Amino acid sequence: MSFSRRDFLKGATFTAAGVAMSGILGGCSNAGPANAPADSAAPARSTQWYDEEFFKKPAPITDIAEKIDVDIVVVGAGNGGCIAAVSAADLGAKVAWVEQNAGTITWAGEIAALNSKVAKEKFGVSYSEKEKNKIVNDICRYASYEVDQRLVKLWADHSGRTMDWFVDKMEAKGIHMFLETDVYKSEVYTSLPVTHTVYKGEFIELGPNRMGSQIANPAWVEYAEEMGVKKLFEHTAQQLVQDGSGKVTGIIVQRKSDKAYIQINAAKGIILSTGGYAGNTAMMDALRFRGKDFVANNLGGDGHNGDGIKMALWAGAAIDRNHCGNAFNRAIIDSNRHVGEPFSNSINDLWWPGSQPWLKVNTRGERFMNEDGPYDYQIYGGVSQPGKFWFQIFDSNYWEDVQAFHTTICSRLVAVKGARNSEILPGLFPVKSEEEFDSVIMAPALKNGKLKKADTLEDLASQLGIPAAAFAETIKRYNQNAEKGFDADFGKNPTKVRPVAKAPFYGIALGSWLLCTFNGIKINTNLQAISEKGDPIEGLYVTGNDSGGFFANSYPEYYGGLAHGRTTCFARLAALHAVTGSIYES
Repeated sequence: MSFSRRDFLKGATFTAAGVAMSGILGGCSNAGPANAPADSAAPARSTQWYDEEFFKKPAPITDIAEKIDVDIVVVGAGNGGCIAAVSAADLGAKVAWVEQNAGTITWAGEIAALNSKVAKEKFGVSYSEKEKNKIVNDICRYASYEVDQRLVKLWADHSGRTMDWFVDKMEAKGIHMFLETDVYKSEVYTSLPVTHTVYKGEFIELGPNRMGSQIANPAWVEYAEEMGVKKLFEHTAQQLVQDGSGKVTGIIVQRKSDKAYIQINAAKGIILSTGGYAGNTAMMDALRFRGKDFVANNLGGDGHNGDGIKMALWAGAAIDRNHCGNAFNRAIIDSNRHVGEPFSNSINDLWWPGSQPWLKVNTRGERFMNEDGPYDYQIYGGVSQPGKFWFQIFDSNYWEDVQAFHTTICSRLVAVKGARNSEILPGLFPVKSEEEFDSVIMAPALKNGKLKKADTLEDLASQLGIPAAAFAETIKRYNQNAEKGFDADFGKNPTKVRPVAKAPFYGIALGSWLLCTFNGIKINTNLQAISEKGDPIEGLYVTGNDSGGFFANSYPEYYGGLAHGRTTCFARLAALHAVTGSIYES
């Protein structure tokens, strides 16, 4: 059985692997879990920056109903778990695949990679070593270099060959790869042609096309079944098993049907890929997640409770201190100006044009920043304002505006050649005409009352609840900048300074949508979990949003598909190392 992103958005609760709050301490025998000896000395004063009580190691599970012996256990059936399970089986390993849901997760599907064969041979795109290093350093700069640059370089060096393997496997199933070559350039940032996405059947140049993980992940399941992978879906991972040296030798899972515990012994390793902790607000508090208080929507976070991260911590691994999440400036703020918990997770509370560089004002009616920048720039500028949200303002020339803005990657609203032009969310896709824009984008938001429409600026200010006089002055000043072709206030690209002059006028309150978290378990370049001292936890591999060291503080949104690209590459390399002892194919 397989779940699509459409199913997800209809309300199903998904996670890569729901993992209960239990675990095995280091100093255990491989015969089964046991607690480490209690320390009789007075407890030392804590120096940890997170809530240690929240991550306290639980008592071990001992009532094991069944034992299974395999080479590799993969936990999670999202984008990383699919790659890891098939890669390990493809290398000849006996694999058990654990997932708490009945099917795979098919969220997203845009994969960033450098120098794949399909990019070079079909699309004429390649990067020199100098260009690769520039990209690596740009990604690190985005994180203030609070990352392990070796991991970013690992992706840059090996994502291409990983993609080659991916493409070969997909082509054998009649699935093809597209590279997005239409990119965005501005004074603030430039996107690059790195984003790979699969499709099946005919590719429609201007779309809409059905693409991504909803196509790829069911094919990975087919491969897993053909290769004899033991699927333990509707089983939740509970605890890792370690021997006396601290090596991870197995995992305990619980079967949903009868609640029985099964111990899976893994001769070569456990690969965790359970999706981060965006759905666990208590864990956000425990890790002091800095963006929690201004999140308005966390669609995509449901069920991603950080349990894979907790299991790794219990085994002695270290975790990133610097927070990072994948956030979008498209969350609609409700009429009572609610920001923070409880978060919305409704698709109806998202406004996809939120990333368009239209005028932004705060609750005082004042403009406060250059609106042309990556999503996270816009979020951080906006949540620094009163109430931790902002208003987006535009006029009835919106169709001309969005064509001039020419935003790309997942903020694309207008279908163009060189873009994947795929369905982004159910019923939402880059459009080809003003009529389509009205029906796909404008009409639903006007119908639900989230987008305000007025014949005068005074009425719009009244509907939005902002001071009319200050708002009028802001509009006057902004229109003067537009007429002069120079943004004297914040230096926005003149082509993006579009006047707000033709009635009717529109406004909407917006905030931050948190899709997923990225600060996770520290890993080395073999994808092994490591301790605070940098020593590997033998037998334990971590990938996807459970892993860390790659992003910090903010996500570089303009490298389309970088998160999924890292996940795909590292899941494959983790499987290679776990099975063969090397990240290279023989």
